[in-house]
Amino acid sequence: MVIYVHNGITVPMQMVILTLIPIQYMYLLNMILTNLILGVVFGIAVQVDLEVGFQLIISSIPHSVFEIFAYCILATVLFEMNQAIRVNIINIFKKDKAKVSLVKSFLKTMKAYIVFVMPLIIVAAFLETYLADTLLYLL
Repeated sequence: MVIYVHNGITVPMQMVILTLIPIQYMYLLNMILTNLILGVVFGIAVQVDLEVGFQLIISSIPHSVFEIFAYCILATVLFEMNQAIRVNIINIFKKDKAKVSLVKSFLKTMKAYIVFVMPLIIVAAFLETYLADTLLYLL
């Protein structure tokens, strides 16, 4: 449950908050840092003991693939939401205003989160909890 709360609610909420800043791709910062830290930990594990490091990497691949895929789906809809925010800010200074609905963009983001991201994060949490330990034990 704790894994899902962090990966399924906290991280996407941080990405949404970063989306509200009208700087393009700022919402990807959280996802990049998370994967960067994971890569550093894997690198340290491989440096300490090659066999155990590869076992850790192999056992975490299924979870990582589902989790990163879910965050990529969220990032695609957050791109459109960030674009709508930037267009609405630019419209303040322009005479010919482009019509972009921030509410529609937010609803599309929430729909994608509920339909695609949440189920993938739940699957990733189960894979992290059960399959990763089983794979590590088998290796």
